[in-house]
Amino acid sequence: MPVYFLTYTVLFWVPAAVLVLALFRTEPPALKKAFWASAGLIAATTTVMEYVYLHFDVWSFSQKTDKLLGVWIGPAPIEEFVFWYGAPLFCMSVYLAWCRLLGGKNA
Repeated sequence: MPVYFLTYTVLFWVPAAVLVLALFRTEPPALKKAFWASAGLIAATTTVMEYVYLHFDVWSFSQKTDKLLGVWIGPAPIEEFVFWYGAPLFCMSVYLAWCRLLGGKNA
């Protein structure tokens, strides 16, 4: 069972999708554009970081320690991108929700 994949999907992607869908209905277009631009910048940065870290053996992946889906993008399993792309979306959507909770102000 691909626990790594399922864990990060449930922890990041599901809550982020719910928050983004709930919050974006009333947000101005400029904020939406800034949100997705930031998400794209973070995605590009983390993709480069992933391959640099793998190149310098900062970390590695093994089917022996954790069952992976078996889908690889170069030397990185797809689970890494589920984490790297899901976590920032989750954190940014929680930040927007927190701003709304504190009086509807956006940062």
